[in-house]
Amino acid sequence: MGGAKKKWMELEARNLSSIPDKHIFAKHFKDKSITNHIIRNYESGYCDYCEKRMKVVALENLMEFLMGKISNFYEDAGNFMGYDSKEGGYLGEIYTPDELIQDEIGLNVEPFEIIEDIVNSIDDIAWAQPDLHYDNINDELTYQWEYFKEIIKHKSRYLFSSGYGDQSKAYGILKEAGKIVSNSNIIKVIPKGTKLFRCRQHDAKTKISSFNEICSPSNKNAIYPNRFSPSGISMFYSAFETETAILETISRENKVIKHITIAEFETLEDQNIVDFSLIPKRPSIFRVKNKKNYYLKLFLYSFVRDITNEIKKDGKEHTEYVPTQVVTEFREAYTLK
Repeated sequence: MGGAKKKWMELEARNLSSIPDKHIFAKHFKDKSITNHIIRNYESGYCDYCEKRMKVVALENLMEFLMGKISNFYEDAGNFMGYDSKEGGYLGEIYTPDELIQDEIGLNVEPFEIIEDIVNSIDDIAWAQPDLHYDNINDELTYQWEYFKEIIKHKSRYLFSSGYGDQSKAYGILKEAGKIVSNSNIIKVIPKGTKLFRCRQHDAKTKISSFNEICSPSNKNAIYPNRFSPSGISMFYSAFETETAILETISRENKVIKHITIAEFETLEDQNIVDFSLIPKRPSIFRVKNKKNYYLKLFLYSFVRDITNEIKKDGKEHTEYVPTQVVTEFREAYTLK
């Protein structure tokens, strides 16, 4: 087989054809994964889009890279999706090449001529996501988390882990979440000597002058549930900045209480914490090397979003707080082991 025919077959396998004989410079793209590919493979030449002598790659080379990544998540709907002419065609969401590149993937590139050349190089087939039709790891973990919340809030609050079948799977989500957190490099150490702040709101007549009046309440005085601590179990809630401590404490509903007292604390030992602010940004599909890890990260984003959602103090918070309270205790047990 000749080299030209072999190359043509390789491009056809990636759903590519009619690629313009052009070269392109890395700076036209915002996506770092794409620019890194161009930089790793560039050679001296002429950029057809900025009309300058640059370090460039052939558009054919770039399209092979792009479609190699895109094909991890999108393919011809005819490969897996049902079709019914009476119902209007494919029985699911499909995309034209233009919709795929601009709307779904949201490729950010200038000038627009590049988008046009990329779109026109892709076969005009019905593109679709197989993962919307088949369960992936993110779907399975999300199902387990939702089932866990249902079990823990409405069926078996204290002995839920002793069940079988789906109930056992619901308990397993805590272990899976723990593994994801451990493998995501978001556990960090608050060193000894770190300053932390707590505040208490009160009326004008009240004077806060002792440690006991502003530290964590005793267990017998911890009569209200919080997001991470149930009634009867005292926990220390604090912040790294006074502004955050105030925002997390003051009641916007109580118009009478307008005074606060702030106290500064200092850690006596190093503390291991899970810092969800360290979760990396959702990776570009052009950067994904391990599809499983990609979906694990998607679950972690949705998990954090769920456990940090605002919960209204309407009487239902006693129930709504339970899942995060259990997660907190499990996390402590997981760490101690």
